[in-house]
Amino acid sequence: MTSPRHDYSVVIPAHNEAAVIERCLRAVMDDPQGVGEIIVACNGCTDDTAAIARRIAPQAKVLEIAKGSKILALNQGNAMATATPRFFVDADIVVSGKALRAVAEKLDDSSEIRAAAPALSVDLTGCSAPVRSYYKVWMQQPYVRVGMVGSGFFGLSAKGLDAVGTFPDIIADDLYVRTRFAPEQRARVERDGAGAPISFTVFPPRDLKTLVRIEGRRRAGDMQLDQAHATDHSKRTTTGGTLLSALGKDGVGLIDLGWYMIIKTVGRISARRKVKAKQPIAWARDDSSRVS
Repeated sequence: MTSPRHDYSVVIPAHNEAAVIERCLRAVMDDPQGVGEIIVACNGCTDDTAAIARRIAPQAKVLEIAKGSKILALNQGNAMATATPRFFVDADIVVSGKALRAVAEKLDDSSEIRAAAPALSVDLTGCSAPVRSYYKVWMQQPYVRVGMVGSGFFGLSAKGLDAVGTFPDIIADDLYVRTRFAPEQRARVERDGAGAPISFTVFPPRDLKTLVRIEGRRRAGDMQLDQAHATDHSKRTTTGGTLLSALGKDGVGLIDLGWYMIIKTVGRISARRKVKAKQPIAWARDDSSRVS
């Protein structure tokens, strides 16, 4: 019996995601036109992530990798996938199958687009005021608004997959993918073929302490990437000008801008200390937002 052909594949790396994997899978399977191929790459799990995935999505391929490594999960899941375009979706975000299909249509190999994602939405439910301020400013930056690829989601065409190749052993996998492509090769897809808005939703840390820790890890990962895998597209898009231009947009005020700059500065200092001390850059997990 031959396996069914799929319009696209979805690879979901998952490390102890029992609290959110059902939410993620139910959204991915929400497509009246049919569900794509799903690979859940459980890595280093000591909870029921794999069992829940098999129960919720019996058609999914569920890998159980002994070592806890997102990069290993990405590479093994990618190797198992059979269809393109190919989506890589963190287990703690929400994106519908309808949104995946709409983005897949933009990743045809006849197009110059190599990497794409829906518009990004941030669920700030339960977040403290400083966290809300940070994300109000962050959402106005070019990283989010121009050719958004990252923050737990990226889709690649067949040519995009070839350009990315094997994921290297780094923390900043999202940024690695983004910096493989010129801006004109990336796309933010805001509407489906019928004109309905589409997005994917991230759930940020709920408290300031966790956000600062995550920001330190993120910045250290960026530095690691710059040292080993920089390209012509690695230049930072956030500048003093883009920060100031955020004022007044979607209610962004001086207090919001102040919190954003404080959190970024503390994260940068933390990252530089780690790199200078040659400390290993470990994945900083956010459990504050992992609620079903």
